[in-house]
Amino acid sequence: MRKLYLLFFLSLASLAQVTPRVQPIPNPKGLEDFEHQFKGCPENSECDQTMGQDLLKWQDLISRVNKDIPVGPKRALALEAFRSLRGIPVDFYSTRKSQQGFKPLLYGSSCKQHQSKNEDQRIFKGTAFVKGIDSKKAIVWRNDALVEVPVGELFLPQSVVVHFPEGPKTFYLPLMDQPLFIKGKELFILREEEGTFYTLKVSDKGEWKIVDIDQTKLLSWEDKRENVKCPLEKTKSSPKEFQNDFCKNVWDEDLKKTVIVKMSEGCSI
Repeated sequence: MRKLYLLFFLSLASLAQVTPRVQPIPNPKGLEDFEHQFKGCPENSECDQTMGQDLLKWQDLISRVNKDIPVGPKRALALEAFRSLRGIPVDFYSTRKSQQGFKPLLYGSSCKQHQSKNEDQRIFKGTAFVKGIDSKKAIVWRNDALVEVPVGELFLPQSVVVHFPEGPKTFYLPLMDQPLFIKGKELFILREEEGTFYTLKVSDKGEWKIVDIDQTKLLSWEDKRENVKCPLEKTKSSPKEFQNDFCKNVWDEDLKKTVIVKMSEGCSI
């Protein structure tokens, strides 16, 4: 019995002399560290490291602009310098096949008609850094280079038709964007990014530019926008992925009156 007690206490003594290795777990810098495996990528998105890094650069610019540059020409110049080189993040519809090419960030679309058991036919909401969009192509920044992506299955923007007195013109905008006013046959789109507002000027040739506008007229332009009935079409002009067409009166600074603008959504929200 004494030998058993002796062995018991010797084993306790040996265990007491062993110092366990304790490695502290590093504290996350923020909640976003839990959201996606790649920093900068939004939660619940399909997004690779390259896209995450580009989003971080854009978010860093927005933070610096908010902090250091007041609303006005200098802010517009800072944002335009980024757009002219790298584009700005915008949304469009896409398919899984896009991951074989320019690899946009993908979200599942909330529209019922975009869901499909066939993964190749499913429609996603995509995000990429874009410099401009015309009827044939989008200019996309990817892997530190500019690439041309054909407008169609892989990159489907919103087509916006402006009914000018001399006839309709079609423009190509990101999903959900709407013109605030029109001047010089160009659309002026008020966009927002994390509390920072900026104005994107868009031509029917697909040329984009971030510009400064008269802030005192914002309410006046907005008040003149109102829902109206869309002109009759012989055939539906918007792609089948856009189920819901709607129209608004938008102020034209040159005509000094409103014109009808037809826009589209994937589905009613």
